[in-house]
Amino acid sequence: MQFSRAALVALGLAFVTVPLGAAVKAMNLSELMGITHETALVHIVDKTTFQSDVPFEGAVFTRLTVKGESLRTGEPVSTQVIFLGSHDPADAFASSEMPTLQDTRVGSDAILFMYRDDSMAGAPMRVASHADVYRVEQSFGTQVVIGKGEGAAFPENVKLLEARERIRTTHLALQAAKASAGK
Repeated sequence: MQFSRAALVALGLAFVTVPLGAAVKAMNLSELMGITHETALVHIVDKTTFQSDVPFEGAVFTRLTVKGESLRTGEPVSTQVIFLGSHDPADAFASSEMPTLQDTRVGSDAILFMYRDDSMAGAPMRVASHADVYRVEQSFGTQVVIGKGEGAAFPENVKLLEARERIRTTHLALQAAKASAGK
């Protein structure tokens, strides 16, 4: 029994000392908008989970029903968006890359960076990781986007009005760059 405990300790130490690649890549606002199809300020109206065999057998996804507006175009947004993993204990399926429970609670507001996942049936809108969901909270009489730290699209808390302006400016700059690359 001593040998197996010692072997487990050695294995555990080896695991924590071997460098592992990070699963979530830090991206600034321009990089994140460059790989996503939509950026929207939304109100989360419903949350459910479902099982899929894509990308692997038994995967569980969370589906958010959201309504709001595109911060790129100003158009209304009413859609469902998914992410891999679930906070529901009955699902017993979590992922370190899924948005937090606090960021995705029904009744809250958030800025979502979404992309169309062509690898899944129906090409649903999807948030890839917790880095693509920015919670919006009321603070001192104004709405504030909660920052996610160094290397993020919004590293520090920022007023929603300023976040809107940054997103729109970045969208226009990306559109102009695409237009000149096509010439």
